[in-house]
Amino acid sequence: MLKYLLITLFFFAGLSLFAADNTRSINASLTSLESNETLADDPIIEKTLNHYKGTISVLYKRHQATRVALAPIEAKFEKAGIPPYFSLVPYAESKFNASSRGCGSAGLWQFGKQTACNFGLIVKKKKDERLNASRSTDAAIRYIKYLKREFGSWYLADFAYAMGEGKLKKIIKKNSSDEISVLLKDPEFPKGTKAHFAKTVLLDARINYYKADEVEEEVVVKDEEQIKDEKAE
Repeated sequence: MLKYLLITLFFFAGLSLFAADNTRSINASLTSLESNETLADDPIIEKTLNHYKGTISVLYKRHQATRVALAPIEAKFEKAGIPPYFSLVPYAESKFNASSRGCGSAGLWQFGKQTACNFGLIVKKKKDERLNASRSTDAAIRYIKYLKREFGSWYLADFAYAMGEGKLKKIIKKNSSDEISVLLKDPEFPKGTKAHFAKTVLLDARINYYKADEVEEEVVVKDEEQIKDEKAE
């Protein structure tokens, strides 16, 4: 009995935590961030994403309710040549709430005061442009493009956005590697950055790369054509 139980456990352990359509869409999101790794390359990536997949239903509903407000942000990122992934960062950072405030951070993009000022925002008691969706998005674009130049890839730019430039440089130097799977395994990799990354990848995959509905539509069309052929015969 124990023998069969172990075989069963090994069988299910070998299965992907995500369905095929989800796996393809997640890998497409990772590729858009210039990652050479996929879910199949190292279990740590899949396990990290799986840990946060329960939150995506809520974030997706929030996305559906804020699509009108999101549209100009998406347009700005597209014009700037930045992957659509980054236009979804506010959902992980602030649940797309322009008036959100954290520990010293504020707005859609949850900018800290110094970073906000460094990238052109006014942060004063009576005027905090971090709470201005348009102005803060322009600053986010400037910051993300700067991080891309500094670190060389979009996924590293995202990590640096979430944890800070100094922290990321330290972890990369410590591991002599900048691969996602290596960095995620480091005990000093912040949990908040893991959550930020996982939630945004999963949301990006669902919104921009998930094609299950299209596949189902193609099957329906084929079935209807087959019915017509059968009637003709």
